[in-house]
Amino acid sequence: MFKRPRIIEVCFMEAILYILLWMWNDLIATIISLSFAGIAFCILIVSFIAERLDKSKVSSWYYYFMTASFVVPLVVTAFFSVLKLGHFDWMKF
Repeated sequence: MFKRPRIIEVCFMEAILYILLWMWNDLIATIISLSFAGIAFCILIVSFIAERLDKSKVSSWYYYFMTASFVVPLVVTAFFSVLKLGHFDWMKF
């Protein structure tokens, strides 16, 4: 039977994907990381408001997953921003 992954495993998988993306291309990684974090945040807020208005049977795992999907790209982006001292390849003329 399919076993649902733990949230720490999901965080590691997301982090690995974002790190590989950052190592490949700074510009695309910046756009995708910040876009996905923004989209995940908006979905999290809307689902949280909807849950408060009308109780549903959505498990708490969903909210942990959405929070991880919001936090992980921001952490990886901050890490690479500090690592590169804010000087990305796409900022050079």
